[in-house]
Amino acid sequence: MAYFEQDTVTQETSIETMKKTVVVMSVILVAACAGTNRPSYSVNEILLVNNSREVLREVKVSVPSTRRSFSCGSVAPLGICGNKIPRRRYEYNPIRVEWTFGNRSRSTGEFIVQVPDTFSAELPLRGVLAVSQDGSIEAYFEQDPRLN
Repeated sequence: MAYFEQDTVTQETSIETMKKTVVVMSVILVAACAGTNRPSYSVNEILLVNNSREVLREVKVSVPSTRRSFSCGSVAPLGICGNKIPRRRYEYNPIRVEWTFGNRSRSTGEFIVQVPDTFSAELPLRGVLAVSQDGSIEAYFEQDPRLN
């Protein structure tokens, strides 16, 4: 009889350990999900800024997953090509930029622009694609209270 009592105690201890493990894992899972929760941002403008001394030609900015795009035939040195869009939720979709710099076609491949942690979800984002002197592109977001 003592053998069964010992098994019962061992089973009860195992069940209690499993219950504690389930509780701890649930807390970890909830904390992990809370850590990845991002605010819902919106975007309403995209600017391509040519900071180089070359004319950019055949510029195309696209979001392949949505099949949306816009083009700028050419952008003068130190010029800007902009696209205002109806305010919409930013969904972190990869974008792709293609352009001709000098006599050479270039492309970024697909990339995602991250929103800085310091930005407010209340204000819309302005996506900026800045072309440098060497023809490379830097992508980032700006916020301006006047955009609201």
